[in-house]
Amino acid sequence: MKFHTPKRKRLIAALAAIVLFAALLGALGIPPLLRWHGSRALLDAYLATKAVHKLEIGAGAYDKDGWLNTDIEPTAKEAFLDASKPFPLPDQSMHYVHSEHVIEHLTFDDGLVMLKESFRVLDHGGRVRIATPSLAKVVAVLQQPPPPDAAEYLAGKAVWHHYRQTADPACFLVNHEMREFGHQFLYTPKLLRARLEEAGFVDIKEFAPGESDDPGLRNVEVRANLDIAKHNAFETFILEGVKS
Repeated sequence: MKFHTPKRKRLIAALAAIVLFAALLGALGIPPLLRWHGSRALLDAYLATKAVHKLEIGAGAYDKDGWLNTDIEPTAKEAFLDASKPFPLPDQSMHYVHSEHVIEHLTFDDGLVMLKESFRVLDHGGRVRIATPSLAKVVAVLQQPPPPDAAEYLAGKAVWHHYRQTADPACFLVNHEMREFGHQFLYTPKLLRARLEEAGFVDIKEFAPGESDDPGLRNVEVRANLDIAKHNAFETFILEGVKS
């Protein structure tokens, strides 16, 4: 969609004003409902100015160029989105939906809400990509002795998160992964695949971080490009699904 210069200037001015307003609301601790209203112009401007619509759920501090970056605690450049509630987006308005280490922060039932809402807002042929810790990989550290890759992960996580020393580091890691960071529910690939199917997705495939058979979804994970990439690669699995 193209705009004439005056219209584009008005849009930019309105966007700048709403960004400042949203930042002020966040700084004042205004409730999420009001911050949602402050995000409306960001959402509308993105949909009006981008040819390919890509939704990032839970962007945090890592905004992606060309994506509609959203978060439940948005920065000034992000739109408010609570993944456990209906998304403030029209039906079939997105071509891609991506989330990295978000769904495990939702309850089992709320996780399905996120997947169903992702399905709703995707256009036909659109793709969802979910990256999340694998419960199967996390509990692998409990094996005696743990496999070499699990043992390396156990040691690396202790450094990564500054774990205290205990008599059973593997037990501590599993409890920490299940209970800390606001985690609510950790999936296995089998269970997340079933939930994606329940939400309506087809052609579900598993990928390693950064990999995809769709160029639009390659190298989108932040953790794959940080110094914790090796440990992340062990604990994280990724499923993609298509809306037919």
